[in-house]
Amino acid sequence: MSTARGWLLRVRQALADAGIESAEREAQWLVEAGTGWRWPDLVTGSGEIEAAQERRILDLTRRRTLGEPLQYVTGVAGFRHLDVTVGPGVFIPRPETEQVVDRALAHLPRGGIAIDIGTGSGAMALAIAQERPDAEVWATEVSPQALWWGERNVAALSGAVHLVSGDLFDEVPSSLRRRLHVVVSNPPYVGRDEADELPEEVKDHEPQVALFGGGDGLDVIRRITSEARDWLREGGWLVLEIGATQGDRVAALVEGLGYVEVSTGRDLGGRERIVEARR
Repeated sequence: MSTARGWLLRVRQALADAGIESAEREAQWLVEAGTGWRWPDLVTGSGEIEAAQERRILDLTRRRTLGEPLQYVTGVAGFRHLDVTVGPGVFIPRPETEQVVDRALAHLPRGGIAIDIGTGSGAMALAIAQERPDAEVWATEVSPQALWWGERNVAALSGAVHLVSGDLFDEVPSSLRRRLHVVVSNPPYVGRDEADELPEEVKDHEPQVALFGGGDGLDVIRRITSEARDWLREGGWLVLEIGATQGDRVAALVEGLGYVEVSTGRDLGGRERIVEARR
């Protein structure tokens, strides 16, 4: 058997040798995942790691050095105040999407109804439900693989979201038509000609159905913006995450559909990543 401190150093070196920039931080997460210990136990470095834990750490480290996303390797992605389970077949929630949730919450009245279209892991819908327990929260997902992860997270995190299997609004109960206060979505918006710009670990591992939105990246956005008008109540809000170069095009699209108070928002890096509009 060996110590946690020794394994932290060993994993950090393996990650650094593989060219992973955040090797020290990721080594902590991999050893935590491999041992089931938390950071206070690891930082003392004196506990002995058993053979089964060593094998687990080696396997996780191998997967990460081969380019598999860290969140798939550990099985967890942090999102706002949540830890959601993720793995192959589901899109990994990103920190910038947390700001999309901020905007959705800003437009959601007390006791309001919100829906997350294309929820994937359920991260956005679950964050809204957790932070606004007074609200009624729905979510849809078309991919069976992603839906499996979404159902798992909804079940683990109190089941506070009504999760529906279906494409966009197709299977949403008709009783919700013209009653929604907020429609929020992080749709696939990468154009096919932008594929080469994606990091290798993204395009090699994450589901293409969650990444690519047709030739110009707007195919799914066009459908959502059009269909949402039939589901939002008068004065309800549409909130979308978009690609950093799509702000003007998406704003023009929603204005052409009759939405008002159209605006774009920037992420923490100063890039236009959000469009919001009122029906």
